[in-house]
Amino acid sequence: MCAINGALDAPDHLAMAGRLAKLVPGGHTATVSEAAHYPSMENPFRFSAELTSFLETV
Repeated sequence: MCAINGALDAPDHLAMAGRLAKLVPGGHTATVSEAAHYPSMENPFRFSAELTSFLETV
């Protein structure tokens, strides 16, 4: 499981994603620069790169 967050998102959202990732074996978080709550729309290239990187490991 990979929680992909925008670097500019609210601190409580980033913290929730971190807590969720810790509950899942092998879970981790990834951060998309220059994006807030909708990283897939705000920085789609970086989001796709993070998603692809995660999918290559599963």
